[in-house]
Amino acid sequence: MNAHQPDPFHLGRRVVVRYRLSAGSQPPLTDVVGVVTALDGHAVTLESRRGPVTVERADVVAVKAVPPAPVRRGRPHIGVATADLERLMAQGWCAVEEEGLGDWLLRASSGFTRRGNSVLTVGDPGFPDGAAVEACERWYTVRGLPATFHVDLPPGGALEDAPLAVELLDRGYRLDLLTLTMTGASDGVPALTPTSPPVTMDAALTPAWLQAYSRQRTVTPGVTEQVLTGSAGQLFASVQEGAAITALARMSVHPAWAGIHGLWVDPAYRRQALGRTVVQAVAMLAREHRMGSLFLQVEADNDAAIALYQSIGFGVHHSYAYLTRPPQRTEPNRAR
Repeated sequence: MNAHQPDPFHLGRRVVVRYRLSAGSQPPLTDVVGVVTALDGHAVTLESRRGPVTVERADVVAVKAVPPAPVRRGRPHIGVATADLERLMAQGWCAVEEEGLGDWLLRASSGFTRRGNSVLTVGDPGFPDGAAVEACERWYTVRGLPATFHVDLPPGGALEDAPLAVELLDRGYRLDLLTLTMTGASDGVPALTPTSPPVTMDAALTPAWLQAYSRQRTVTPGVTEQVLTGSAGQLFASVQEGAAITALARMSVHPAWAGIHGLWVDPAYRRQALGRTVVQAVAMLAREHRMGSLFLQVEADNDAAIALYQSIGFGVHHSYAYLTRPPQRTEPNRAR
């Protein structure tokens, strides 16, 4: 967990806020439920069912995060809207630096992970797409990073059917990665058995866990730790053989939801169902703490991982693409 108490308000988070009304009002308090669309040190604005509501922080009595409301029939992990799920998932992998552009969320983490260094293009940026893209490009240029956009795709996953993707491709962007978001019910994941290897769920990010995690991707000292521990709540799952960690994952904690991030199994211990065991342990803990729904992301061409997740109750909710701006060429200096 973070050493400091995280701000209960976060761009894109759905919350219920109890706050004081002006002096003499009866009743003196009221509640509003909505998604946080703007905030600073003095006030927060929520998009509620009755429109935007701005509340002074000094008037806030209580804040509680609440899960997204389903928008279609089915269990919550099926009925949740893509935009709501994307906002929820963003809270499970917070970037070092985040800034809103209308409803869009710009994220930067010194290049550590695409998710931590891309624009989440959910909702309305407040500008035409072309102007919004240019504003994002300037923001990333200042930070020495290539502009990368996370674009949710319509059913079928065709880039050509996503207007923003077409805009970016016309500007010379390249498709960097196609990713699937998969969801499942925690009570639909098979339970651990007496013969399952033990799984440790640690509230702290330990040096041993971080060292094992670094075997699957390059870490950035200081930045990686901040991203891994930057959510409102997370746990670090691991399976050990002696002193060595042989499988791991990070679990992010949300109201009624849990996320699974960075699942990894040591190559020397694969085909022993350790990845399956870790997911089962996360699901068991989620069930015990009333987190009925699970989410994860997996690269669209990772057939083995997709098959694993499908075998234990996950299904594809939606897909998205990362589109990245190629390095800009500069004209060489010519002696005259």
